[in-house]
Amino acid sequence: MADNVAITAGSGTNIAADERTINSATVQVQRIVGIGSTAIATGQAAPTGTAGTLVAARDTRNRLVMTNFGTQDVYVGPATVTTSNGHKIPPGASLTLYTTALVQGITSSGTGAVHYVEEYDS
Repeated sequence: MADNVAITAGSGTNIAADERTINSATVQVQRIVGIGSTAIATGQAAPTGTAGTLVAARDTRNRLVMTNFGTQDVYVGPATVTTSNGHKIPPGASLTLYTTALVQGITSSGTGAVHYVEEYDS
């Protein structure tokens, strides 16, 4: 991937980038709105009182929607998720994430039921 590319904008055209810090390095990023993906995948997971993977990481994922079809609250987050630091998905609720990262889940007690659909580019 090129670091900097010279671009000559046409009259009345604005080209801009945002400056962010990623892994302690200042970088320019271009905001985009992705519409649609080339593939989808669905699945189910049964989180328990021990944190475990609900959805594996996928480098080309654009969107992940998880719905709690169980009767237990499910807490989701990174590999360090707990019932104290996770994002709670109550029974019947959904959560949409725009991430390529692995998502883990845990319950306070019992076994949960999470269904998911992910959009990604194949």
